[in-house]
Amino acid sequence: MQRNKAKKELISFIKEELRMIRQLSLEIAKCRGNTNISRRAKGSILHDFYNACERIFEFIAREINGGISSAEHWHKKLLHQMTIEVKGLRPAVVSKKLAAGLDEYLAFRHLFRNIYGFELESERLDRLAENFNKIVSQFSREIKGFIAKL
Repeated sequence: MQRNKAKKELISFIKEELRMIRQLSLEIAKCRGNTNISRRAKGSILHDFYNACERIFEFIAREINGGISSAEHWHKKLLHQMTIEVKGLRPAVVSKKLAAGLDEYLAFRHLFRNIYGFELESERLDRLAENFNKIVSQFSREIKGFIAKL
C-alpha cells in the first residue's frame, strides 16, 4: 500500500515537471534575435530546463535509490546514475545517448550561474537552443517510458 502511494507521488511529480518543461518549450520559441536580452532569456530557459531534469533525477534517486551522492561532482554523477538499471529497483531512467546531450545542458547551467548574462556566447547558446526541442522530445519520451516500466 505504501509503495503504491510513493509510486503515484513519484509519477505525479514527474508529470508536473514535464508540464513545466513544455512551458519552457513555448517560451524559448518566442526568443528571437541576438540581443543581450534575447541571449539572457534563452540562457535562463536552458538553465531552467536542466533544473527540471535534475529535479526529476533527484526525486527518483531519493525515492527509489535511497539518496543522492554527496561527492564533489554529484550533479554529473547523478546524471550518469540515471543511465544505469538498478536490478530489482528500477530500470534506467534515460539512455546514455540522451545523457550525453543533457550533459551539455548541465555544463551550460554551471556556466550560466557563474558569468554575467552579457558574457553568454551566442554560438554555444544558439546550438543548445537549436537542439532544445529535440532534446526535450527525447527526454519526455524516455521519462514516459521509465514511468511505464515502473
